[in-house]
Amino acid sequence: MFFMNICTWNTKDDMEVRQRREKWKWPDEVEVVFEFIDLQGCRAINVLNTDTKGLIATRSAWIDIIKFQTFPVYPIGVSKSLLGK
Repeated sequence: MFFMNICTWNTKDDMEVRQRREKWKWPDEVEVVFEFIDLQGCRAINVLNTDTKGLIATRSAWIDIIKFQTFPVYPIGVSKSLLGK
């Protein structure tokens, strides 16, 4: 199943988020479809192909510093054709 995360954090935590992200690895059971950083700061968006267990694993190391808005999504149009490649 595909999930989209919109991840936001406080500006005071920006350096901490960047430092953690350099060392952090996606769990094996998670396929990262897309990952974007907002150039205006303190927000990232990712789309994952995983199950509930994988989704929980992606958030566990960040829950103290990042607010997650997570919802299931389904690819359409160009996105659907990109996933087929």
